[in-house]
Amino acid sequence: MGEDNRESPRIATNIEVRFREKSSFVRSYMLNVNKGGLFLRTERPLNIDAEVVMHVRLPDDQEIMTIEGRVVWTNAKSKAFPTGMGIQFTKIAPGHHDKINAFVEANRAEIQKLSVL
Repeated sequence: MGEDNRESPRIATNIEVRFREKSSFVRSYMLNVNKGGLFLRTERPLNIDAEVVMHVRLPDDQEIMTIEGRVVWTNAKSKAFPTGMGIQFTKIAPGHHDKINAFVEANRAEIQKLSVL
């Protein structure tokens, strides 16, 4: 997915995410997020179109959000980009979607502010 195709900018993060892989949950890290999805760093990306249930807690928020998604792209081992998978949100509670949007907007403004200096 190219940068041109995104509806909103991606925000760099390093937030822990747990997702179900077969019969157990795996701990991974969200390296970036936008209003429609996220990228998870993982040494064993799931197959394209695999359904994913993720548990996410944003910084400074005590609530653990359960978000469902679909793997839309993967990156095998590459020196240019971390190994992992891009996940598009497919089922997210409206309040959780609002939290993600607020997180993206708040961090985008901070990044833009710092880049002016």
